[in-house]
Amino acid sequence: MSIGVKSKLESEILLKVSRMKPVIKPTVPHRHAGYHELIFLSKGAGSHTIGDEKFDVIPNTGYYLGLSEVHCWDFSKIPDGYVVLFKEEVLSQYPNAFNSLFQLSKTFETGNSEDQIFPLLETFYKEYKNGSSLEVLSAHLNLLILTTLNLPSSSPKLDSTAINQLALFKRLINEHFAQLKNVQDYANLMKIPVRRLNAICKTSLNTNAREVIKERVLIEAKNLLTHTSNQVTEIAYALNFTDSSNFVKFFKQQTNLTPLEYRSKIKV
Repeated sequence: MSIGVKSKLESEILLKVSRMKPVIKPTVPHRHAGYHELIFLSKGAGSHTIGDEKFDVIPNTGYYLGLSEVHCWDFSKIPDGYVVLFKEEVLSQYPNAFNSLFQLSKTFETGNSEDQIFPLLETFYKEYKNGSSLEVLSAHLNLLILTTLNLPSSSPKLDSTAINQLALFKRLINEHFAQLKNVQDYANLMKIPVRRLNAICKTSLNTNAREVIKERVLIEAKNLLTHTSNQVTEIAYALNFTDSSNFVKFFKQQTNLTPLEYRSKIKV
């Protein structure tokens, strides 16, 4: 069994802006492959689970979902707001906005509907519905991302060099975390020394590069333990561990729980 993939963006479409569906039916945990998602809610109640973190749904809250992020909704009140889906090519002319994606928190405050973000979204939505060019829509997306970055959140604000290098590192991890688990591999791909890569992570995230890689592997392990019935040996194989004992050892070092203990705990 694997985690389901839902695609709300057709292969030939690069960007979509829509209103949040006014329904409260719970969704099954799933991924959206190949595109990023920004969600801005002005109304609603319930919960939104992203990975293994559950967030309360409250009015004037936003969410960011990166590539292949696992999530699900459980609304108790009908939501209202906007959903923006986009592929990375849309931001090819806006490298600052593209790299800033990796600074966005999973959740953030948007302010009330009269504040800056919702008027921006309303204009963006109207331009999309009126069939404006991709060039115009990309400019709106650029402004939306940079404005979102300045909303209250737990993410640190970084200098431009650190943003660019951290963005590349995280993008490479998302592509290769199952196959590549050594810092040297990523430093080679980035064409920088390991020392430099560790310095970037220390400045930006207050940790080292090895821990960033391990955290991404752990997130995927938790996703598979939470949202599939796969055996531990199957998960270890999917994450490219040499055997299940090495996977169990890794997981326990990170969580103080074995994989099966973690699975039992989240089902309580």
